[in-house]
Amino acid sequence: MSSAVTPARVLLIEDDLPLASIISKHLNARGHSTRVAASAEEATEIIHGGYRPTIVLLDINLPGESGWSFLRAGTLVAAGAPPVFVVSATAVPPSRLREFDCAGYLPKPFAVPMLIEIVERHHSDADGAGTSAPQGELDAF
Repeated sequence: MSSAVTPARVLLIEDDLPLASIISKHLNARGHSTRVAASAEEATEIIHGGYRPTIVLLDINLPGESGWSFLRAGTLVAAGAPPVFVVSATAVPPSRLREFDCAGYLPKPFAVPMLIEIVERHHSDADGAGTSAPQGELDAF
C-alpha cells in the first residue's frame, strides 16, 4: 500500500465464503482491515455492534434479505454512510445505483487488483475527510 493511502475498514457483505476469504486476505495484506458478513442480517448486527466501515462491498443476492433490502433499511446511516460498491454477478443498471446512492458497481467475476484499487480510491477516513468518490460519480468497471 502506498503511503498516500490510509488503511480502510472494509465491510464485505458476501455469502460466497471462499471468495470473501480471498478478498479479505488480499486487502489485509495491503494493510486494510476487513469484516465479513455472510448475510444482510449479519451485516446489520456488525454495524449495530459498533463497527464503522470506511467502505462497504455489497453483494446483492444474499441468503435472507437482499443487498437492496440492506440498503433500504438505512443501517449504514448509523455507520456514517460510508461509500457502497455493489460487487455482484447480477447486472445492475446505473439507475439502481443512483436510487441507493451507491458509489459504483463491480461485476463478478473481477480481478482482485481492480477491487483493491476501488477500496484504496474510494474509502472515506473516519473523520469523513476521506478519499471517497465525488458525489454523483458512478464507477462501473
